[in-house]
Amino acid sequence: MTGVGLEAVDPADVLLLYASQTGNAKLIAEDIREKCESEGVSCCLRCCSQLQQHLNNLHQVTCLILVAATTGDGDPPDTARKFNQHLHKKDQPRDALSHLSYTVLGLGDTNYNNFCNFGKTIDKRLHSLGAHRFYDCGWADDGTGLEVVIEPWMEGLFPALKKFLIQKKGSFISQDSTMEDASKTDLSNYSCKEKVTNDVTTIGNNEMFIHASENNLETNKSSLKVIDESVTDHVCIAPEDNDSTQRTLAIAGKYNIDILSQEEIQCLPIKLCSFPLDKKLTLPAQSPPYLTLECVDNSEGRTIQVNSPLPSAASQVVETHVVSVRRLTSADAVKTALEVTLRLPKDQDRFAYEPGDSFGIIVKNKENEVEILLNLLGISDRADKIYELSVLPNTKKKAAAVPKFIPVKSSLRYILEHCVDIRSVPKKPLVRALLEYTSSPSEKRRLQELVSKEGASEYTKNIREANLTLLDLLIIFGSCKPPVTTLLEHLPRLQPRAYSIISSPLVDSENISFVFNVVEIPKENTVTYARKGICTGWLFSVYNELASNGTDLNTTFSGLTISEKCNVCATIYLRSNQNFHLPKDLATPIIMIGPGTGVAPFVGFLRHRQKIMASNPNDIIGKSWLFFGCRHKEHDFLYKEEIERFQDEGILNHFIVSFSRETTACNGVKYVQDNILKHGAALASLLVNEGAVVYVCGDAHNMAKDVFEAFVSILQANCNQTENSARNLLAQMQIEKRYLQDVWT
Repeated sequence: MTGVGLEAVDPADVLLLYASQTGNAKLIAEDIREKCESEGVSCCLRCCSQLQQHLNNLHQVTCLILVAATTGDGDPPDTARKFNQHLHKKDQPRDALSHLSYTVLGLGDTNYNNFCNFGKTIDKRLHSLGAHRFYDCGWADDGTGLEVVIEPWMEGLFPALKKFLIQKKGSFISQDSTMEDASKTDLSNYSCKEKVTNDVTTIGNNEMFIHASENNLETNKSSLKVIDESVTDHVCIAPEDNDSTQRTLAIAGKYNIDILSQEEIQCLPIKLCSFPLDKKLTLPAQSPPYLTLECVDNSEGRTIQVNSPLPSAASQVVETHVVSVRRLTSADAVKTALEVTLRLPKDQDRFAYEPGDSFGIIVKNKENEVEILLNLLGISDRADKIYELSVLPNTKKKAAAVPKFIPVKSSLRYILEHCVDIRSVPKKPLVRALLEYTSSPSEKRRLQELVSKEGASEYTKNIREANLTLLDLLIIFGSCKPPVTTLLEHLPRLQPRAYSIISSPLVDSENISFVFNVVEIPKENTVTYARKGICTGWLFSVYNELASNGTDLNTTFSGLTISEKCNVCATIYLRSNQNFHLPKDLATPIIMIGPGTGVAPFVGFLRHRQKIMASNPNDIIGKSWLFFGCRHKEHDFLYKEEIERFQDEGILNHFIVSFSRETTACNGVKYVQDNILKHGAALASLLVNEGAVVYVCGDAHNMAKDVFEAFVSILQANCNQTENSARNLLAQMQIEKRYLQDVWT
């Protein structure tokens, strides 16, 4: 990749770097660049991967802003690995970057132990090389909402940046050149005048869609219905387009979607305004539109694929076939766990894996949800025509480009099914864009509240924590009719779904297996329709289809023609940055913690070890512990018989089980962390004296944190360590890849 020469860095006041895995850091960095330019600050935006001579470039920079995501188990994104390696070379002088002032905005998730680890690591390293922070670093938490930290951090960034540049360079930057206060809109004097135009210009036989324009939109206070005479501050949005709502309900019924009734939708918390009508709201500036569509082919049924690099890809994409689906839990279990086995292609060298590796399944959005979205946008009749996507002429967006994950030429149906994530929680810039295309004054007012600075908690509670999707918002706010280009400008990429492999290539070289719980999102959770996870719901439908055909779902179709019994394909690829492996030295003890479906990769570990021991009976195999937990012994005890056989054969030395919902649970043991504390002396000795490797797999939200704290406690209690020294020991184990996690939220 071409390096960034000094000529690309020198002229700018600021070098703005981003390290992005899924695109969030890049979008935030682009927003910072636009704000820099509106402040009169020149800015050079670069991805970390674009810097060849990493530290040498920084020698020529006086001001650096880094937006850094963290991925995996506290690792840098793929695009920043080389940057991180070069920055941490040991031969750098202590004052190598003493000329540099910087700040870091880290993106992470507190559900994982190594929160914002990459950003914090870079901050520590820059500081150790003599660089100075001109502004406090920000650590944004995706677990509670990135915007909670990002918005105030951004507010303080530019005054600090301008102050630094004035002091550092001695150049005058006008204090009057502040950002246009487009984010402050006076809502107290609105009347009921509103003009929305959707322009369609015909050029020859081609159809050009141009963004709707809106002028003089004003709130009609009389249209806001007071739901409680005694509380005149709060208003409820009354339904203003019954026909639209009825059409939506009819479409949902046609496609068998369990949607809320019109009356239920009107009672959702998101419909309730929270501020008096004369309350002034501070709105974020609207992102300038930058995409346009032109019809280039009236033929239908064509799709044109896109060759955008897949995130964390460590192999080519391969086509597999589903050869078995097995239910692991009883019919009355709280969660449904399925084991799916996939047949690999014959040229398996393209997919060389070890037990514990993970792979990505390339998914698509549900066809019925896409159809409802097309109907809500009013473009169903054009969904299968071929369009060319291009940058809007004279757009004010800097460096505007068609997103790499969207094909330049394709049908709208293909793009909405395969490319963009219509299930993602809409971020504030998208909600801000939607309100510009909302014709109902009362609905517009509520959207303004949700994106305003004053309504930050409203957005968090009613959109983010409620796990609403774009489709939910368009159903709830029926008068919102955005052009499809607005959605394509804001919707993120539809990401592949990652799963841990539970099989061993030594045992079965033709197939791989994985286990998952079917994700259920009931409409009682304030979403407008009940749904299952995109990937798990699809695989559950495969299970149900096979069951309805009378297929024995507990038997692999090894002797049958796949196309006759289960002609279902899954496109997959092996994921990179795999560390969740068995130790190279078989004598190393292992401690495995995997409640629920988290036990799956450890079944693969034990199968692998069983094969090794059978082939090399004289090899010394280290001690092995497995901590498993589930709700009920009779309902969701996964792989019970197989694991007990491993124990009988000496493949597994200790199998410790806990049942969180059994009435017979005693001595305070309900969860895996309780059993870790109970066996603390033996485990602490394994860690400190025998160099054991710890593996944790499962829920990151609670379990992984509680397990980590349990290890802190047993080190304190049994190794005469303070809390700080115990934490430092575990941190060192993480660096040495002796405390490994494969966790998810």
